[in-house]
Amino acid sequence: HVRAHKGRNGLGKSKDGQKGNTIYIPVPPGTLVRDLKTQKLAGELRYHGDTLLVAKGGRGGRGNKAFMTHRRTAPKIAERGEPGARRWLSVELRLVADVG
Repeated sequence: HVRAHKGRNGLGKSKDGQKGNTIYIPVPPGTLVRDLKTQKLAGELRYHGDTLLVAKGGRGGRGNKAFMTHRRTAPKIAERGEPGARRWLSVELRLVADVG
């Protein structure tokens, strides 16, 4: 089970939160990726260098500058970051005999 990172919370001093990192797992060519619960095919990595995004990192929160108005010049609020995606996946390596 691999989980994408959560986005960081927004901060003061006009700083937005950092977005969550997306995690890449190296697999050999000819790999099938399926959703574990539904067995639905999420993707296939056929060639060297192919990438497949299955769980995106969370969005970072907005900082206090996003809530600034002409009356509220220094707001004391900031937005929380969003959680990253979670999925249970099955990784299957196809053999040469299966491919041909």
